[in-house]
Amino acid sequence: MNFRRLTTKIFAFIFLFFASFLHTNAQDSIYELDAGTKIRVSMDNEINSEVSSVNDTFTTTIAEPVKVRETIVLPVGTVIEGRVTNVERAAVGGKGGKLSVRFETLRFENGEKREIEGVLVNDLKAASSQKTNILAIIGGAGLGALLGSVSKGGTGALIGAGIGVGAGTGVALARKGKNVRIKTDEKFEIRLTKQVILPVLDY
Repeated sequence: MNFRRLTTKIFAFIFLFFASFLHTNAQDSIYELDAGTKIRVSMDNEINSEVSSVNDTFTTTIAEPVKVRETIVLPVGTVIEGRVTNVERAAVGGKGGKLSVRFETLRFENGEKREIEGVLVNDLKAASSQKTNILAIIGGAGLGALLGSVSKGGTGALIGAGIGVGAGTGVALARKGKNVRIKTDEKFEIRLTKQVILPVLDY
């Protein structure tokens, strides 16, 4: 009985030793990108909150090589495909636009693909306009001047009703907020939120 127990303990120790060894080596593998890995990319085609829609797809290319243990595992030019997940357009009243995206696929030069879960390091959100809801009591020449300033500026809009000629009328001038965008060739960072197992390539 004692011999059996001793044998069992020895086998258990050997098993745990090899399991720990394999786990340690797996953590150090160059074929894995951990959650939290940041990747610098360049935008291929512009997206913005004024014209983009939910589920629009786009591509980016890696702008700086990604290394694991000093080995380049994602070279410059590797394609990452993304998708628009939410759009809020800029609105009258100074409300700025918003744009949410996620990054879904790594596409390698040899045709291999890997699904990923990636997000922007910095959110795309425009600051609201400081000049909002300016209320003026105007009439006659004042109305003409206000309309002229709006048409030239191109960023505001008159709202309200009952604008009379020669009579003072309350008019609210509400400026439209700014839309947000990622321009073509603009560089930015994304962050992986889930571990990625890379294909075995000739690194």
